[in-house]
Amino acid sequence: MAANISNTSLDELYELAKKAGAGGGKISGAGGGGFMIFYCPGNTRYAVIDALKKVNGHVMPYSFTHHGLQTWTIQ
Repeated sequence: MAANISNTSLDELYELAKKAGAGGGKISGAGGGGFMIFYCPGNTRYAVIDALKKVNGHVMPYSFTHHGLQTWTIQ
């Protein structure tokens, strides 16, 4: 694994989310952009969202689909 896959800021965000109730997380993306995805069992997501927002974290809602990737279409 690459030594630069993470940094102090990402490590601190990960620990903050875990302390707020996240069971774990994953970094996704490269080149200075991307997402951190957290597994939040039960209702812990609300505490995790609150903790991330307190440090100017941007929470992006998403959901899974049974139909694969869905994007917009031009009509």
